[in-house]
Formats: sequence, structure tokens, C-alpha cells
Amino acid sequence: MTHALVAQAERGSDGKQMTVVPEPGRLESRRYDEVLDEAMRCAAVLADYGVGRGDRVLLCLPTSWTFVTAFFGCQLLGAAPTAIAVPTSFGRAAGFDGQVKELVAYLRPAAVVAKGAVVEASETVVDTVFVDGDVLLERAASAEASLRQFRLPSEDELAFIQCTSGSTGRPKGVMISHANLSANMTQNVKATGWSIDETGVSWLPLYHDMGLMSGLMVPTFVGSNTVLMPPTQFLRSPVEWLRNISATRGNFSAAPNFAYGYAADRVRDSDMENVDLSSWRMAFCGAEPIHPGTVQRFVDRFARWGLRRDLLMPCYGMAEATLTITMARDNGPVQVDTIDRTAAVTHGQAIDVDPGDPSAMHVVACGAPVVDTEVRVVDSDGNPLGDNQIGDIQFRSPARTVGYFDMPEETAASIAEPGWWKTGDVGYLRDGEIRITGRSKDLIIIRGSNYFPSDFEQAVESVPGIRLGTVVAVGHRPEDGDSEELHLIVESYVPADQQEALRQAVRSTVSAKTGVPVAQVHLVPRRSIPKTTSGKLQRAKARQLFIENPASAPT
Repeated sequence: MTHALVAQAERGSDGKQMTVVPEPGRLESRRYDEVLDEAMRCAAVLADYGVGRGDRVLLCLPTSWTFVTAFFGCQLLGAAPTAIAVPTSFGRAAGFDGQVKELVAYLRPAAVVAKGAVVEASETVVDTVFVDGDVLLERAASAEASLRQFRLPSEDELAFIQCTSGSTGRPKGVMISHANLSANMTQNVKATGWSIDETGVSWLPLYHDMGLMSGLMVPTFVGSNTVLMPPTQFLRSPVEWLRNISATRGNFSAAPNFAYGYAADRVRDSDMENVDLSSWRMAFCGAEPIHPGTVQRFVDRFARWGLRRDLLMPCYGMAEATLTITMARDNGPVQVDTIDRTAAVTHGQAIDVDPGDPSAMHVVACGAPVVDTEVRVVDSDGNPLGDNQIGDIQFRSPARTVGYFDMPEETAASIAEPGWWKTGDVGYLRDGEIRITGRSKDLIIIRGSNYFPSDFEQAVESVPGIRLGTVVAVGHRPEDGDSEELHLIVESYVPADQQEALRQAVRSTVSAKTGVPVAQVHLVPRRSIPKTTSGKLQRAKARQLFIENPASAPT
């Protein structure tokens, strides 16, 4: 990636540019030669703070020029940047006295580059060097540096460390080498046909692998234009995403499933004045289970503004693969399997049924492996399974991580020889494409049958008044029980006198659609279901919070 940045900078005034949108309607752009110049001067200042080759640097910054400059500055020094979310508040409990303090202790960074408020709240809590991002940029503006001061990296050096989201446990530092990064960028470019004359637009957070790769890494690798907007802009006003695509004639953008539904529901016709989405060529959808109805609603909603009906590109990936493992082969309708729920959960088989069948469950095809990547599905003993057999998903690729930082046992446990990585996901192959049915650690086992929580959650979300992403399905075995029971944790948006009716509606809907009785429906306050920084449901944490230890739950 560092070689790519230098190569793009050498184009000078003929090169493309990066654009940051700090607030709606205000676009700040820099050519790649300007980006490299700022990164070099930033690297010189970081060196003054004691950062050197082989060190780790924690970046706790929002989407901004400060982030871009510091990230590339670290790489020019040969240090490995690790991006993390900015705390929403800066008290000890919410800031560095919580998870971030644990990350500092785990990664042992040479420095933490953060917003001034974070630095002020954290210096007395964590024993490390803190650098105010604004001060860093101010010093870099007057610093002098030349590329001759830095040595371009070798392929086995770390490019960065990506912290996993921690949806099933404490975060792990996924080590990505320059060889891993270059391989996955090549795979992405070949899969998408992304060219230097096209433009990417991203609101995804840069501390998340999907945002970092699609928003910053791929465009730099290709040398194309890219537009970066903070995720808070999208959440406050999702039309800003569409306006930026229209204004910059964007061709590529990525988002998780929820974002497409969020935009379809929140954007008004009056917001779309002068918006033209006809330039948008591919909309990548990944990072969480894909609901066919959600993506179709998005396409139907914005078709009148030029949105292509074939632009949705389901994909599958993970930080341990740098990012992408599979991607839809080309533009076309999203492929959806309608399989028998009973055969899937009882016998581990994907058998097609009529979409109107009461036992039908819908599974989206997430594409074929990208070039030089292999995917297989195995049983509990590690034996490969054939098409339409549901089991554990593994992959191998030149983009596969070299392992977890300072976690040799966890790394070894994740590898199946020769070189296959255990993803922790469950699914099946059909015609060379992967389908994801759930996470192995999230499976609900009732009387010997395995159930996918997303199946129950989708059923609940069909109940009027239930919002997307506000439901968690978990299994819980009572002390005197011999099997798990189905518990549903649902954020309540209705008055107290309507809650019992809502519980009954949820029970009857789930029972009718899945055939599984509900042991209990737990109605909880709005925005209280725990999620990772990338928006993934934390099912294990929710079970602990609302079922195993309800006294500690928010009220």
C-alpha cells in the first residue's frame, strides 16, 4: 500500500484525489501527491514522539484528514496503525477506563493519537504517550521530511492491525502484512473491475475493515478518486450518502444490510431533489446477514432516481481475510435460496422448497471466492462436505492474516492444516457460491436441533412496530432443564399498556413461521441491546445482561 501511495503521488497534477466531507455540503480534497507530502511530515513528527519501525500506534480518531495523514504516516515509519472507535463520551467508564484501556494494555502501543478531549480524559488513566491529533497536524504543517528518510516496507512487515469487533468475545488484534493487504486489494480490483477513472464513496467508519478497505485502501491501490464522510452524517441524515454519490458521480459504495433499509425508510422524496444515482455501478452488501426484503426495498425505493436494479453485490469477508473472501460474480438480481428449515436445522441439509411453504427459510448467496482464494465447508470432524451440506466454513488465501497479535494459542486454534482458517461461520456451498446461515457460537440448540438466531430475529422483525436490528434471539437452559429454550430480547417502542399485546404478537408470529415455541419475550428499553462498534448484535452479551443477570440490565 505504501508503494501504491508513492506511485499515485508520482502522477502529480495528473493524479486523482481524496475528498473528506467534514460536514454536509463541504468537500475538502487533496491530490495523492499532497496526501503523501502530509503523511511524510506527519511521520517525521511521530518519530519525534518516539514512534519507530515495528511499533504499534493506536488511532482513536473520527473520519478526517487527521486520520488519513496519521494512518499513512505510521506506515511510512514502518509502524503498524490500529484504528479504534472514538468513545461516545469521555468519562472513565465510557472511555479509556473500559475496553479501550484493555486494548492499550494488550497492544502496548508506542503512542495513541486521539482527539483532544480523549487525550485529556485518558492521560491519567493509561500509561502511554498520547498525541492530540490536531497538534500532530499543526506540527506536521511546519515539519520538513523527505521520502528518503523512510524505507518502503517489505512484504512480510505489518501494514496494520485490525481489531475484531468482539461480537463473540474480547477483541483480538488481527495482524495484516503488506503482502496480505496487497493480495486482497488485487483480489478486490479483479472482482469489481474498479478502475482509476472511477470513484468510491464511503460513510463506513475507518476503524472497521469494510470501511478502511473500500473507503481508503482500494482507491489508493487503484489510484482512483474516493470520498469519505463520517458515519455520523449518514446516521443523522442518510440522504447525505446519496447526495454525495450524486454530486461526485460515485461508482462504488459499500454498506451493511441495515443501512439499505435505514436509507429506504428515512429518506423522503423531498430530500432527493436534483439527486441522480445513475452513476452508481456496484453497491456492496456485507458485514452482517443479508435480508432479501431489505435490499429489494432499497432498490425499489430509489429506482426512480436512476438507481440500477442490478447494483447490489452481496459479499462475504472478515478481518482475518484482510476483508473479502467471496463476492457476487457480476451485477444481477440478488440470488436467494428458499430452503426447508426442518431439513436445515435437523439434518444439516439445504433442500429447496416453495417460497410459500410454512417451513421455508431464505438464504442469500454471497458469491464465489475471489481469485486465489478457496472456500470449503466441513463437518464437526473437519471432513469436507459437498454442495448443499451445512457445516463450518473455512478459507485459505494469500490475504489470510498471519495470526492474532500476541495470541499464539488462539491463532493455532483457528487454523486447520494445511493453511485453512476457521471462520466460525456456518453455511453451505451451491454451484461454487457460499451461503451463510449463522455463527457457530450463536447457534441455538433445542432438543438436539440447531437453530439459527437470525431466522427467529427476522420473524420478529415482521411484526408491526418492531424495528430492524432491535431483536436478539438466544438459547438459554434453565437450571432444572435438560435443553435450551428460545428467548427473544426485543427493544420496546410501545407504551406499557400495549406491551403484553406485543409479546403475544411476537410469540404467535415466531411460532407460526418457525414452528418453535417461545419460552419468553423480554421487552427492553430502546437502544439497550448491546452491539459492537460496527453495529453487529452481541448476542452472548445480551443473554448475560437481560436473562442471566437481569439486575444489571438498563431500565
